Parts: sequence; structure tokens; C-alpha cells
Amino acid sequence: MRAFRREAVDRLPAQTNYTPAMGVKLAAYFQIPIEELPARLDNHLVRVDLEHERRASADGRTRYDWWGAGWSTETEGYWHAFSPLAQSEDLDGVAWPDPLAPPLMDEARATVADRGAEYFVAPNLGMCLFERAWSLRGFDRLLVDFADRPEWVEELLERITDIQAVLIRRYIEAGVDGGYFGDDYGAQRSMLFSPRLWRRMFKPRLARMFEPFCAAGRPVILHSDGDIRAILPDLVEIGVTVLNPVQPEVLEPAWLEKEYGERLAFYGGISTQGVLRSGTREEVKAAVEACRRTLARRGTGLMIGPSHRMQSDIPGENVEAMLEAFPKDDGGAAR
Repeated sequence: MRAFRREAVDRLPAQTNYTPAMGVKLAAYFQIPIEELPARLDNHLVRVDLEHERRASADGRTRYDWWGAGWSTETEGYWHAFSPLAQSEDLDGVAWPDPLAPPLMDEARATVADRGAEYFVAPNLGMCLFERAWSLRGFDRLLVDFADRPEWVEELLERITDIQAVLIRRYIEAGVDGGYFGDDYGAQRSMLFSPRLWRRMFKPRLARMFEPFCAAGRPVILHSDGDIRAILPDLVEIGVTVLNPVQPEVLEPAWLEKEYGERLAFYGGISTQGVLRSGTREEVKAAVEACRRTLARRGTGLMIGPSHRMQSDIPGENVEAMLEAFPKDDGGAAR
């Protein structure tokens, strides 16, 4: 919490996330049970999800999330497989989930009770708006809808925001330490659409989602891939306090810290696209040190770790080298 608030810390917190396949690989590499892996990785954050019935297709190849979107079970990452609104613009013709269903917060309450004294507990509000909309409509279709039927898109976004707002209130009542939101707006060299469109479609609705955490004095973490520098001032304005994933190949860390280090904390910073996947052990350790010196040069304001969930193309030796290079005492950040 102190690191996210850019206050003095005795050491930099760390967080390393991984896919299920990578979890199996790492547990075997470190020769530990997989349930011990978060502690072995020195993780400081726990994300909690909604407690609901998990559904899959009859052949097991598609898994459906709480909203009804389908995802392939045959890939390591996220591969979209089904959109309930793909063939229809009738927003009343689909089954919207009930954010007031009693069991939804069971996992959050149990995790806060069991682990909240030691870990930063945050709700997994990934795919919070844009990604949720395209998961329901289809990516290509939604981009066309921006031009062909923008009013319909805004109605879709309003329905999503209304549901998220109820979940957010319930998560805060359950005692989470802050909000974790995910919504990718950037590609490797630019945004996926214009900043003007983002400001019309997404900014006011994101502000509604962030406001309850801001009012409660709790950090707002936003994960957004890609080059989103055009909207960083807007994100700060509406309440984002922690930026993730800090991809060094996309947003130059020294520039990011210079321009926003007094207003944002950072989470991530070590490239899963580059050094962790293909670097040597020495290069990985150098990247950890560069991340610490650059993003925590004020002595705090960083939760260090890989920029994304690690996939199984990353060697276990490089993960071990990263852990060895993590600051172990006062973070060294003030030195």
C-alpha cells in the first residue's frame, strides 16, 4: 500500500503472474507443490474473482465467463471463441448476469479474512469496459460499430458500466484494498483507436468505476497494454494511481517516470516480450536492476515484476535469475 501511495518503504514489493501452463512448469523447476509457487515468487498481491458456476461447451473446447463470452481452452493465452451479441444488436435479447447474486463475493470475503493482513487484495476487474464490450460483440464488429452505430455502442457500454458499478460497491464492502482494472487500449506503436473516441466512449464510464475506490482512499490499478501515452493525462485525471504493465519496449521507463513519477506508481517493468523470454541470466538481472533504478528512483512507487503474465516460453532459469535480483531489504531504491 505504501509503495502504491509513493510513500517510504522498507523494501520494494514484487508480483509475478503466470499462466496455468507456466505455473506447472515453474513448480516442476523449483521442485515445489504448485500451491507454494506464489510464496516462492515472493508475490505481494492477490486478485480475487467472482464466485460463480464455471460453464464449458460439451466438447470442452470453449470456456464461458460470467458474462457469457466464450474462450478457447486450447491456447495458453486468451483466445476469443464466442460472442453472444455477434449476430444481434438486441441488447434485451441476451441474458445479462446478475451482479447482486449472493455467492459472487464469497471468494473475496474469504480471501480478505484469510490473507488480507499480509497481502494486498484486489478484485480482478479485468476486461472492464472496451474488452468486455468486444468480448460480447466481437472485436472486428465492435470497431465497425464505433463508426456505424456509436449510439448503440454507448448503450452497450452503459449496461456494462452499470453492472460493474454494482460489483465494485460489493467488492469494497467485502474489504478489498484497492481496484485492479484491465482494459487494453494500445497496440505496440499507437492506440487501437483515436484518443478522441476513447474520451467520448470510455473516459466518463471509467471515471464512474474508479470513483468509489478514490472516495474510499484506495489505490486504482489500471492494466492497459500498448502505447497509451496520449491518454495518460486523462487516466490520472479520473483517478488511476498505479499503471501496469509498464512495457519497456513500448513506453520508455525513464520518460514515464520523469513525466508521471510524481502522480503515478508503477507495477511491472520487466519485459516478458524480450529479456525474460530470450535474455541470458545476466541480462535478466541487469533488466531488474535497470527497472528498480529507473521506476523507483524516488525510493518507492514501484511493485516490481514481469510486465505480463509469464507464459511457458520463458525459461525457468530466467525466472530464477529475476528472483535472485529482486531487492531483498530496503529495495536499494534510495541508494
